[in-house]
Amino acid sequence: MRGIIRTAALFLWAPASAGTLASAVTWLVWFYTALPCTEETALTLLCQPTPLARYVSSTVLNHCFLHSGVAMTITGGSDLMLFIRERRRTQEERQRADRMMDLMKETIDQLAEERRQATEQATAERRLLEERLAEERRLSEDRAAEERRLSAERLAEERRLAEERLAEERRQAEERAAEERRLRAEERQNAAAEHRAFMDILGKFAEAMGQNGREGG
Repeated sequence: MRGIIRTAALFLWAPASAGTLASAVTWLVWFYTALPCTEETALTLLCQPTPLARYVSSTVLNHCFLHSGVAMTITGGSDLMLFIRERRRTQEERQRADRMMDLMKETIDQLAEERRQATEQATAERRLLEERLAEERRLSEDRAAEERRLSAERLAEERRLAEERLAEERRQAEERAAEERRLRAEERQNAAAEHRAFMDILGKFAEAMGQNGREGG
């Protein structure tokens, strides 16, 4: 506040001095050149003769204010207005900057809160993911163990069935071999019987031929 008053005083002293000087010069010129308002000149000047009428009038007041305003404007009144506007704009900018800072602080706080919530959510999700992965790994290990057990049981069952098939095939092969040996034995026996029958027939035929030769001789 003191800085503002000091700055305003620096801007005001020149316009105030010039205005005061212009007002004083205007009044002095009027006082020494114009007719005073007295009883003798009241009708001519159309004024009210009073003790103060000799030293001041509405006309000289108007001229003093006018000349004072002109002098103040010329010597820095516009600068004062610019200063006031600049000061007002600076205050508005400062207020806007304060609002922006407050908004930025709120935004930063909100972002920090969102980041904290995101971190907590990520931590919770990671923990749930780890638990789910651990559960899936356990289930996978259980399934793998169960599959190994079932595979071992299937292999054992297949081995047993294969052994039974091999035993059955061996038994059937032995039966076929025995049947083939029996058939070959029967064939040999039949062939031997046929050979004996054929030899008997030949003997009988030779005997008949010999008998016929003896009868012809």
